[in-house]
Amino acid sequence: MVAYKFRMDTGYAGNLSREPAPGDITPENLDPTADWASYGFGMPYKYTSAGLATPLVGSETASEIMGLLVRSYPGRAVSYTGDSAYPQIGANGTDGARRGYMTVMLHGSATPVKGGAVYVRVANAGTGEVIGGIEGAADGDDTIVLPAGRFEGNAGSDGLVEISFNLQ
Repeated sequence: MVAYKFRMDTGYAGNLSREPAPGDITPENLDPTADWASYGFGMPYKYTSAGLATPLVGSETASEIMGLLVRSYPGRAVSYTGDSAYPQIGANGTDGARRGYMTVMLHGSATPVKGGAVYVRVANAGTGEVIGGIEGAADGDDTIVLPAGRFEGNAGSDGLVEISFNLQ
């Protein structure tokens, strides 16, 4: 019998970790004026007044989050270096998930627990923290709760963790 000493790889940030149901994934057009070079897959987005998906920039409320950026396979990323893949802006757009299970990069120092609430940083980014980053604990008014978001387990040594969420 084979003994597995290590945890199975979680995947990549923005991967849908379980089969999506109809309506979970929507095509989105990205705001070409936004700085996507510092915003990656598996991170939440909101809409501009023109209906374009744009990164969180700070001071958002939970009701403004419209989805999480899905990493498409084989991909439409400009680059991928560990946890710094970001979507390519083009006429084809990218996919967003409004509900389901997704692998995301964990930011901040808190250790998430299975069933624990998922937090999104909306102010005062610090070391290991980014605006729009997924975190495992509340940090006063600097984080908001991702609606119906739950951690599905602990983060791996690579900082990736599975979450479930429902923004519909």
